[in-house]
Amino acid sequence: MIQLLIFYFVILFLHKLESFFFFNLFYLDKISLFFNLLNLLIMFMFFFLNLKFWDFFFLMLLSFIMALVFMSQTLFQLYVYYELSLIPIFMIIINKGKQIERKKASLYLFFFTLFFSFPFLALVIYFKTQFFYSLLSTSNYNLNMSYMSIFLYLGFMAKLPIFFFHMWLPKAHVEAPVHGSMVLAGVMLKLGGYGLYKTILVSYKSWLHLGVWSKSILAMGVLIASVYCLMLSDLKIIIAVSSVSHMSLSALSMSVLSKEGMLGFFLMMISHGFLSPLLFFFANCLYERSKTRSIFLSKSSFSYLFSIFLLIILSANFCFPPSLNFFSEVMISLSLISWNKYILVFIFGYMLASTIYSIFIFIYLSKWSSKNFNSKEFFVSELSLMIMSLSLIFFFFLLISKKSY
Repeated sequence: MIQLLIFYFVILFLHKLESFFFFNLFYLDKISLFFNLLNLLIMFMFFFLNLKFWDFFFLMLLSFIMALVFMSQTLFQLYVYYELSLIPIFMIIINKGKQIERKKASLYLFFFTLFFSFPFLALVIYFKTQFFYSLLSTSNYNLNMSYMSIFLYLGFMAKLPIFFFHMWLPKAHVEAPVHGSMVLAGVMLKLGGYGLYKTILVSYKSWLHLGVWSKSILAMGVLIASVYCLMLSDLKIIIAVSSVSHMSLSALSMSVLSKEGMLGFFLMMISHGFLSPLLFFFANCLYERSKTRSIFLSKSSFSYLFSIFLLIILSANFCFPPSLNFFSEVMISLSLISWNKYILVFIFGYMLASTIYSIFIFIYLSKWSSKNFNSKEFFVSELSLMIMSLSLIFFFFLLISKKSY
């Protein structure tokens, strides 16, 4: 634990640097630095969950592999570490899931994401040495292959995931233990976004060829996913599908290829990396008390403090100012409106739906009672929730500082 804190503060002071190398194999710039900080802070949260040795071992292994993904210097490195990250999360779900369906869910996760990675591997073989060039110089790449590049992007879109490629995510979250859901939503989904960002940088001409079709599919996915949340009652599935909506929105923002769009994409990734694990943490606390994940069947009663934190988290989830999510969606909206003003219909529909289901969750779950509440039962949970929320606030002020960009 002490080593993690030391490493955290060392990296914190290094954020003033533009970039640096590790042994001429790994590269860390400001974007990958913040993703690694997110990775480290999510791992720090697990100290409050009283995990067993093997649970913690697989989490640390997964954290190490994800750090390598964020520091990859070539597309080939990115692909290899990207696929290796499937093994620890597969073991977490299949070994620690509470239901018999955990085997089906873990296999669904493994083969669904692996299936969309095969075209990526085929392109690696086809282009040979180009995938071993450094990502630092986009001039090294000549990946102007028009519609062939769709296969390059699909592997990352399936793991982001965007809507229409999201079927594995609700299954994985439902069967995963709380620490599996937290690391999956907090960091693993960001691997897809980071990989998509890097591949677009080296093949942006191919991305431009896709034009309005890719943006239209992403915009429809954002709206459909957010509206679909209104039809669900299982809290974990609601959180999982809302993650699909947020990730689709971030991919849509990046697809515009503007400065505001890239900034909105980055801020959305970081804000979702904190909010989604907090929501899954709360869902687990709800399940432990009521033995149900349904927001309608739950008869739990929480303390005033717990309900206040739930209100703060849900408010940040539907971009209530001054949350980081608010600033990310402002930047995303500006970038999308500059591309096409009619996209306002999709943005408004998404924001309205996310606000409605967040309010519904709070209304149904924020029932407190002094008769049934055991203060000792949730002391550790509430304390850890406070610390995680403070981490979110800290990261917000770190991001808006001028030296961070």
